[in-house]
Amino acid sequence: MGLPGPGLWLKRLWVLLEVAVHVAVGKLLLTLFPDRVKKNILAMGDKTGMTRNPNFSHDNWIPTFFSTQYFWFVLKVRWQRLEDTAELGGLAPNCPVVHLSGQRCNIWDFMQDGWAFKNNVDIRNHQNLQDRLQAAHLLLARSPQCPVVVDTMQNQSSELYAALPERLYIIQEGRILYKGKSGPWNYNPEEVRDVLEKLHS
Repeated sequence: MGLPGPGLWLKRLWVLLEVAVHVAVGKLLLTLFPDRVKKNILAMGDKTGMTRNPNFSHDNWIPTFFSTQYFWFVLKVRWQRLEDTAELGGLAPNCPVVHLSGQRCNIWDFMQDGWAFKNNVDIRNHQNLQDRLQAAHLLLARSPQCPVVVDTMQNQSSELYAALPERLYIIQEGRILYKGKSGPWNYNPEEVRDVLEKLHS
């Protein structure tokens, strides 16, 4: 990926300041007005459906907000978004990924054929591809209705698609037909369903 240019460094510095202020103010408000902040966070969770998940109670995730780990995770995500190259209607980056069998392929081949909440699945930062594949098997155990692949350890897919912490795309014939907003607050599977239904009608 190379070293970022001076313009990117300035943008990163600005994002660092924004995130630092966001976390500091959030922590202060959470300390001074815990009920009000909880109410606002729950409202955002309602919007995304997070609060409807029976495996999560607000006590599992609200206390994690504005922590040091939260700061570093949000900073990483925001910095990554500065390098987002996946544009709606544009050519989809054909990044390398790894199938759970260990076979290496690219996103297009596949098409053709940090911070965590409490009481969540405990997945440490991946030190190698085996760690990443092992974590993916946790998802596979839940029987998703789609194939599962993982990014390489160079994280090229994650970077080019600005996919942290989660983002949904619809790619057809190498073109991005849908680019969802980043999660968790703007993650919207219903939009994906609507787009897919329109494509198949």
